[in-house]
Amino acid sequence: MIQNRIQPIEDNKKTVTAMVQERVRQAIFDGVLAAGSRIDQNQLATMLNVSLVPVREALKMLEGEGFVQIIPRRGAFVTESSIPDMEDLYFTRQILEGQAAYHAAEKITDDHIQQLEQLHRAMDQALKNHDYAGFMVHNRAFHFVIYDAPESRYLSNLIAGLWDLSERYRYRYMYLKDQGPIIQREHKGIIEACRQHDAKELRNNIIQHMQHTLHSIREFIAREHATTTEE
Repeated sequence: MIQNRIQPIEDNKKTVTAMVQERVRQAIFDGVLAAGSRIDQNQLATMLNVSLVPVREALKMLEGEGFVQIIPRRGAFVTESSIPDMEDLYFTRQILEGQAAYHAAEKITDDHIQQLEQLHRAMDQALKNHDYAGFMVHNRAFHFVIYDAPESRYLSNLIAGLWDLSERYRYRYMYLKDQGPIIQREHKGIIEACRQHDAKELRNNIIQHMQHTLHSIREFIAREHATTTEE
């Protein structure tokens, strides 16, 4: 049963299918649609004030993004989060983001550095205020200052899609409050490599940053699983 926490669709310039896609994706991020749960398409259409057609189209698109699994004769389900899936996702991200950073190094400008420093300060403030959702917004903007620097639309779009999938894991990770200072130290190292236009160092710092994140999330999921098992 879907809780009544997904806003209905209003008139907008976007297509109805695209808006349904956004709302369902956000509901998955927020945990309104839990991992592994079956999506009641009729109920979803009613809640969003749309017909079944855009709901079905949106779910097919979300399946392509990896958020939904459509099983013939059974229906649509929210994709389950798992450690093997997470490791595969981060393996792919390390390849793409590492190379994006490598090619970004020579194109980083003083304006880029200024943006990175401003976003770093904004993340510090968000951590101080225990605003972890805000931290994640600034964190994403920080990384895409770098990933967008090579000016490759295809590369940026691929990385953005993988980041969307990673939200399922990174959102819980940010609630490990003791990790904030470590993450920020790593961000400082990334800024310094950008300032030096050191392609290899920037690539290495980005990859090590993701490896640390992966390790921390893996430990968190293992502890969470152990707690659930004990209960």
